[in-house]
Amino acid sequence: MKTITFTVGLFLLFTFQSFGQINPVLNLTWEQSYIFPNNIFELAWEEPASPHDELIGYNVYREDELYRFQTETSLNNANCGEDFLYYGNGEAFYAHVTAVYNPGAVESDYTETVLVGGLVIGIKEYTTQKAILYPNPSHGILNIRLNTPLAKPLEMTIFDVLGKRVYSTALNNENSALDVSFLENGFYVAVFQGENGTYKKQFILNY
Repeated sequence: MKTITFTVGLFLLFTFQSFGQINPVLNLTWEQSYIFPNNIFELAWEEPASPHDELIGYNVYREDELYRFQTETSLNNANCGEDFLYYGNGEAFYAHVTAVYNPGAVESDYTETVLVGGLVIGIKEYTTQKAILYPNPSHGILNIRLNTPLAKPLEMTIFDVLGKRVYSTALNNENSALDVSFLENGFYVAVFQGENGTYKKQFILNY
């Protein structure tokens, strides 16, 4: 009788521990802001509570659709750019993360979800008035060529990598040359705004 009792107790203990080893991720958080011209965001979480089986990574979901598998405990601009935000029509969606274990890539359940705000600011590209900037990198003179003539002046604003506006002008025709040698070497974004929408173009100044 003692032998049977010990065996049953050992089986129950093993069963309890097995079910407790496939734990969900902890403390799922979402932060998002906009620093021109980029959407800045981070989806972060903590490793599941111990004890757990051998953890091999995480599955990140947008709604119920798998976005990707990764081993890091955060998803942000540094490891995926803005691609994560391009879901549906750029509108809000729910996200969650599951833990993936060995053997057999067993996936945990999830207990937390976060609301992702989608694109904070969407840039609507012109369908007919796209700009070409050359040479790029520029050595002080930036040439601008638009694909079609302008019916009205087009506002052009240049922002530095920190989102600070450093220059603004109005373009009156489809071919222009700007002297930007007063700016420091570095990365810039030119934003063109007109009656049909907004278009952005990146360039490098190096002289």
